[in-house]
Amino acid sequence: MPKAPKYYRQRFLLALLERSGGRLSKMDFQKLLFLSQKEAAFSYYDFVPYHYGCYSFQAQSDIELLASWGWLEESPKSINLLAKPPGCVNSHESAAIDEFTEQFKGHRGSKLLTYIYERYPYYATRSKIAAEVVNEAAYEKVKAELSRLKGNVNVMYTIGYEGLSFEGYVNQLLRHDVRLLCDVRHNPLSRKFGFSKGILSRLLPKLGIHYVHVPDLGIRSEMRRELNAPDDYARLFDAYRKTLPQHEKSLRLLETLLAQHERIALTCFEKDNAYCHRHCVSDFLAKERSIRIRHL
Repeated sequence: MPKAPKYYRQRFLLALLERSGGRLSKMDFQKLLFLSQKEAAFSYYDFVPYHYGCYSFQAQSDIELLASWGWLEESPKSINLLAKPPGCVNSHESAAIDEFTEQFKGHRGSKLLTYIYERYPYYATRSKIAAEVVNEAAYEKVKAELSRLKGNVNVMYTIGYEGLSFEGYVNQLLRHDVRLLCDVRHNPLSRKFGFSKGILSRLLPKLGIHYVHVPDLGIRSEMRRELNAPDDYARLFDAYRKTLPQHEKSLRLLETLLAQHERIALTCFEKDNAYCHRHCVSDFLAKERSIRIRHL
């Protein structure tokens, strides 16, 4: 018996594959998984617009992990279930999966792509094959969606990934036409999928977003201990603000990058920028350099 899946979403993934016949092309699996989240009220995975439409990097990571445990066999183009999934979904979810897979059992290949591209044009905006898959009217909607996403003013955003999936985070960047992500963490590591420097620097360029790490603007972990109350954060940020003039080189770099890319974002962990040092950086640049700032 393979090692038991650690997360419920992984068990759902196995159940969906089983009910879909046990073998699917990798493209069909991603698309069916997407529809199961959009049209069958499941909420285990988020998706980004990618080379062939909606795609979940988290799901692909889970597929690779489940394959290493013996549940799946993954080839360059297909996924094959090797073992019967454990009893992992309740009766309500089981019925919902059955209803969903019955509804879409005839949707594979181009038919499945067409269905998604027509109904969810945002997810076709980075597709290499959208023009080949949908009719002219539907393709015009995809182009209109892409045009709507384009920003026309220089902006420096700030964003934290707390509470977000990697895909949900990236969608915020894409929907605001962010072209460069500036990581201002001192140590850009995370136990959460997608948010360590290695993965960000590898995946973001595939989605049209550049990545740069600016460690000089980070706060060392030892300075972030004992942050239990608003006053603790206030003292930390007061001390940090006093150091900013010493980081002229890094601040000038941010100005240069904004001029080059026009729409960039500063990122760290905290969801609320008021509890993150990135707001100190953005406040300084807004006041001293008249840079337009928006917090996501």
